[in-house]
Amino acid sequence: MSMALLVAMPSGAWAQKGAKNPAALVKEGERLYNAGKYREAAEVLKKAQEAQPNSKLIYNIARAYEQAGDLRESLSYYQQYVGQNTEEADPTLLKRSALAIDRLRVLIDKEAKAAAEAEVERKRLQEQADASRRKAEEEQAAARRAEEVSRQQQKAEQERALADYRRSRVIAFSLGGLSAVSLGGGLFFGLQARDARTKFDDATNLDGKQTAADTTRSKALLADIGMGVGLAAAIGAIIVFPKEGPPAEGEVRLTLAPRGTGAGVEVSF
Repeated sequence: MSMALLVAMPSGAWAQKGAKNPAALVKEGERLYNAGKYREAAEVLKKAQEAQPNSKLIYNIARAYEQAGDLRESLSYYQQYVGQNTEEADPTLLKRSALAIDRLRVLIDKEAKAAAEAEVERKRLQEQADASRRKAEEEQAAARRAEEVSRQQQKAEQERALADYRRSRVIAFSLGGLSAVSLGGGLFFGLQARDARTKFDDATNLDGKQTAADTTRSKALLADIGMGVGLAAAIGAIIVFPKEGPPAEGEVRLTLAPRGTGAGVEVSF
């Protein structure tokens, strides 16, 4: 549909009013419209309308805005054209304007509905993004808490492993000391038993031999006990004494379970 153009008027009349020739503005608007520059055409035609109001210019402005995609501005000018109280209104243009108004209202409603749906979708996506962000933050916080718990457990295990190592050394040294004392005592009583045996051999009467025999047996028994305890303590010290140094961070060892029977795995961090 072509634009309805104004009828050219004598340029002298416009000059008297000090205004730019509206006919030139109309021609410029028509040129821009035909070139597909609809918004620019509407702006030029608006200047022509300001210079010399004309009902056909209002219709042309509405058409230009419609072609430019500015539906609300176009609807406003179509409504101006239909609402004007003038005998200059073209019945054909009035009919076209009425149809355009109905068409634009439908399109504007569709645009509003689409915009509302887009807003709802935007909010839904935003809520999903916020939920994902919160979930990620919660997972990160949980990971940090788990890491802290693991670190505390590792620290406690390291302290326990070091305490076990030190305790084993103390027990081993204690058994070693007991072994030395017991062996010394056994040796001491062994020498006394030997002396008592010598006295038994040298005794010339029954009472002397009986006394020497009793002394020899008691001293020998004490010597045996001392030697046995000393040997057992020595073996225990050898078994208990740690064969390696303190457990290093991340080291895994196979040890006897300290709170039960059988073998257990000791992990230190």
